[in-house]
Amino acid sequence: MFGRKKQKTVSSNLKRVNHTPSIISEDVRLTGTLVSQGEVQLDGRIDGDIKVEHLVIGSAGVVEGIVEAKSVIVKGKVIGSINASEVKVQSGAHVHGDVFHDTLSIDAGAVIEGSLKQRFEKEEPELISKELKPAKEVKALLKEDGSDLSFVNKQAADKS
Repeated sequence: MFGRKKQKTVSSNLKRVNHTPSIISEDVRLTGTLVSQGEVQLDGRIDGDIKVEHLVIGSAGVVEGIVEAKSVIVKGKVIGSINASEVKVQSGAHVHGDVFHDTLSIDAGAVIEGSLKQRFEKEEPELISKELKPAKEVKALLKEDGSDLSFVNKQAADKS
């Protein structure tokens, strides 16, 4: 009767419900970690790490921390590393840290102080044929058509 109403607990899973970008304006300074599953337009300052889907750092925007995203457009300043699939550093931007990327574009007039490292997905070579031929068959093929082999390859074939 006089008890408190039960408060609903908010789940820690952030689910994207609309496609409106989150905007952090010039007069906002945020300290801590920013996490979003959508797009973030940063015109203010963030002292901390950012983990978002898409990030646009405006010309007045400053990030001091690690940026992780699918795509990042930098027009302002980043002090820290960027790890993203697609990175665009536009004219007038300053990046002081390493950039890990799949694709990278840098406009004239942009400043990057740090290393640029392309991320590589681990690719496993595919076998042309799953059946391995016995060494005798390979030697027979080499002897039949030895004209295509270089001198070094002929010597290697003769030794085996």
